[in-house]
Amino acid sequence: MYWFRRPPYLRWAAAALLIITAAWLDLRPEPTVLRPFAAVDLAAGTAIKPSQLEWREVPDDLLPDPGDPTGTISRWVAAGEPVVPSALSSDRAVAPEGWWTLETRLPQGAYPGQAVHLILLPSEIDTAPHSIPGVVIASAPEGDPLAFEELPGLVAVPGESATIAAAAVAERAVAVILGS
Repeated sequence: MYWFRRPPYLRWAAAALLIITAAWLDLRPEPTVLRPFAAVDLAAGTAIKPSQLEWREVPDDLLPDPGDPTGTISRWVAAGEPVVPSALSSDRAVAPEGWWTLETRLPQGAYPGQAVHLILLPSEIDTAPHSIPGVVIASAPEGDPLAFEELPGLVAVPGESATIAAAAVAERAVAVILGS
């Protein structure tokens, strides 16, 4: 007899499983990742420090991964703005506004965005050395180990001191010391 047939329990279980799976896929939380955001305003040429970054959770596909956010900022980044790879420069920094860039020999370990002081050596014995603050724009490239002279790097100095610094570099009467 046809009306005594068993109900389709397997079809009901499959339909219920399909509905539960669809609901779970629709209602599950989005995967998130940590991305760096600027905690303070960052001017172009600023070397990034961990205290200047704030890490926030964002959806996985919202922002590109900057990797390790080290180096210098290549453009203005406002507080609260994400630090994306296009805002970072690891091989070259940007000179602060109103500063001039010049070529000079740099100590080993100088990296873009690092603070330096140019010590202008006196040409006469009775005058004291003069110091000018600066920022490394590009470190010296790896040169030929058999070359006679080291390749120079680029250092930015304030506009009002640029002439004095350039004259000292031309006379080879400058020493560069690294800051932190």
